Amino acid sequence: ERRVREPASGEDRRNTISLMAATAALTLAPGHPADAAEFLPEIVASFNLATFTPQVFWFAMILAPRNPVVKTVMGSWLPVLIASGIHFYVDYVGFNQPGALEEAAKFGAVFDPTIAPWDWANGAVTGPLLGFQSMLENPNFVTEEWAHVLAWDLFVGRWMWLDAIERDVPFLWACLLTTNFTGPPGLLQYFVVCLLSGKGLPPAGASSSSSSSSSGPSALPPMGPPAAGEPDAGALVTRLWDSCAVAGRLCWSARDIVAACAENVEWEDLSFSSEPIVGRAAVFAHLAARQRRDEACGSRLVMERACDGRTAAGFTWHRSNDGGDVGLRGTTFVEVDGDGRVVYVREIAEPLFKPGGGTARLLRAVAKPPAAPPAPLGDARRQPASASDLVAYLWLEVQGAADFRAEAARYFDEDIVYQDLNFDLPFVGVEHVASFLEAFDIPGLTFVPDRISDGEESCCFTWEVDLGVEGAARVKGVSFYECESIPGMIERRGEDGVVSQVKGKEVRVTYVRDIPESTLKPPPLQALAAAIKPDLRTFKPLLREQQAVAESCSVNAMACRTSTGDMRPDDKKSRG
Repeated sequence: ERRVREPASGEDRRNTISLMAATAALTLAPGHPADAAEFLPEIVASFNLATFTPQVFWFAMILAPRNPVVKTVMGSWLPVLIASGIHFYVDYVGFNQPGALEEAAKFGAVFDPTIAPWDWANGAVTGPLLGFQSMLENPNFVTEEWAHVLAWDLFVGRWMWLDAIERDVPFLWACLLTTNFTGPPGLLQYFVVCLLSGKGLPPAGASSSSSSSSSGPSALPPMGPPAAGEPDAGALVTRLWDSCAVAGRLCWSARDIVAACAENVEWEDLSFSSEPIVGRAAVFAHLAARQRRDEACGSRLVMERACDGRTAAGFTWHRSNDGGDVGLRGTTFVEVDGDGRVVYVREIAEPLFKPGGGTARLLRAVAKPPAAPPAPLGDARRQPASASDLVAYLWLEVQGAADFRAEAARYFDEDIVYQDLNFDLPFVGVEHVASFLEAFDIPGLTFVPDRISDGEESCCFTWEVDLGVEGAARVKGVSFYECESIPGMIERRGEDGVVSQVKGKEVRVTYVRDIPESTLKPPPLQALAAAIKPDLRTFKPLLREQQAVAESCSVNAMACRTSTGDMRPDDKKSRG
């Protein structure tokens, strides 16, 4: 007879649920006292201490990384020594138990020297894994390994905290959380954050954030004495950034620069952040971290051109290495106060992605043309007397006139070299530069100078780009003009408005470098290049200036001079 199973009654269901609940309760209940007796009280206490004691230090670094008390405690070796002491105590207790040596002998199966190297990774040899698994059956060994892991995690976390505080690395809290939770992936995460934020990898040498060296000690240097007599920004720039004989192979020193700064100095590193670094202490931390990175990778700063000036000056530069290669290029503007102390700096490094003419097309698309057409310059023409006067004349007086390009071209030397570092190659010769300016002569776009140095022979100045659109962000930048004065007859307008020819010196622009800021800070390609080639911070060495000039002449089928003034061999005959 076939039997049919009847549905479970309500009572059966209640009994099943009760059995499941009882099973779960037994599973989740604390161990029986008889089981707990198998563990030494000292080992149990050590396990708990190894687990919870480091969390106090982790939470302090994560929640209040810059708190003075946290800096005092975590800046010492106390947290690591406490974690290491707990581990030492576990070893001491464990090795004094019966059978400890037999347990330690199991390491022989883990580190089996008879296993051939080619068998390590094929997954067929299980002896080391089984040996370690058998050791984990011993609570003393489990506690030892747990304390071991947590002590090293704390050591690495503290090292990350020290480096991040000194170099102002962002997202420290996230990296510390990952490291506390799972160890090495947190360290990898920190390295990625360092690269993507433009800070570069932490120093790999013995010098670190917790130590000091003769070239970069952590103590804020005292402020230097005021200048004797009138300030001389040009001489100060040369002394601070081109002093290899004094400052060593880097040619500059964070201590020397900050000693020459005023207390309220503002430092705009527009390859680092849109916000200025304010105050001597903050500027010193920024420069000292940069100095350590450059010393670690063997990089140095090479000053290319420097301009004169009493109240403000500037210089162009590139990074280099012991092989003399040309790396990342940039320009720095420096302004001083009446005491000759640095009160303002703007520095920008070139973008590694070169949009070229795409920049002009983008600006033309977003700029708002003025309602009325521009008027001609007319009687507003005058003869500038110096490099800084020429910059002010072109960009504060002539810009916006209908005949701006023609008037500007009058002051360009025939063999001018114009480096707009949004382009791969410079523009060479007055005709080439004039075509470049024509592309960027965009209705509604205004080039707004901000601070202009007062140099006679050259001029460095900061600027912003106004697109004529209300509320639109302004792109900042810095430019460097080098000029020469040519004796001859120049136009001079008298008080009666009559223009006459008089003897004098005509100022001609021979060299220009423009660098706009990147919209992303730090620029991703710069961060990547810094990881690959930290000395140059470019993916490969760049062309020297005279090589770039020759390449530009070749590409544009022009006969022009190199930056040294020598004709290219192919052009001597045609120019002769």
